[in-house]
Amino acid sequence: MIQAKGLAKSYGSVRALKGVDLEIGTEVFGLLGPNGAGKTTFMRILATLLPPSSGSATVAGHDVLEDRIAIRKILGYLPQEFGAYPKLSGREYLQYIAALKELRRPEAEIERLLSQFGLSQVARRRATAYSGGMLRRLGIAQAHLGSPKVLLVDEPTGGLDPEERVRFRELLMGLGGDRMVLLSTHLVEDVEMTCARLAVLKEGQIPYEGTTRGLIDRFRGRVYEVEVPEEEVKNRLAAWGDRVLTSRRADGGRAVRLLGEVDGGKEITPSLEDAYLGLIRS
Repeated sequence: MIQAKGLAKSYGSVRALKGVDLEIGTEVFGLLGPNGAGKTTFMRILATLLPPSSGSATVAGHDVLEDRIAIRKILGYLPQEFGAYPKLSGREYLQYIAALKELRRPEAEIERLLSQFGLSQVARRRATAYSGGMLRRLGIAQAHLGSPKVLLVDEPTGGLDPEERVRFRELLMGLGGDRMVLLSTHLVEDVEMTCARLAVLKEGQIPYEGTTRGLIDRFRGRVYEVEVPEEEVKNRLAAWGDRVLTSRRADGGRAVRLLGEVDGGKEITPSLEDAYLGLIRS
């Protein structure tokens, strides 16, 4: 289990985390929030790369301050800004990480991971020649080395094209079972496709923790859609302000989703994106 109690982190006068309480079990769990909400800070604390300012956090019963070596032995981590050494091939990079993890005879596992993540055909190619999707797959492959009990995956689909994003989400869906997987992202669809439970991080605090269905249910009866003529869109959106969730093009104007009743609007079943945006903007 990953457990945080009153976890806080400050950078000078900036409070990145403000007393986070969170428990994560053996599952693929989503940490969803906008850029700057504190997600990467939270992940780096769990990965023992950053000390908290106050509060506590444990990973599989090990304290992030007192048991860093024990945590690193059971941890796989894909950081947001992952980059392999440019002069190494994909296979050589995994061999290097295996040596750092002090794995004995890792050759068979490396070949299995290269195959599992679709990298066998490019294993001898230097990492600088990899596409963004290949590089992210190499990142998750290195995180898997040694069959860690805990996986921390930070913004894994950022910068990927739609096809690679779908492929990577499919990989994530198969990562649960007997391990803890924490997926940090600002993309609602990443969580919607891969996680049954999530927490929303907003300005260093968690206003919601629970199931994706529970977050949607919180906003039932509160989301409305109205069609707005194109010539009125600018003024209407400005008047509604933060009530606006999304808008899309419709015949002769826009279909706008917003919080609360509106003249000419109809109540609709909220999507996970509607509920998330409603929580962030309320």
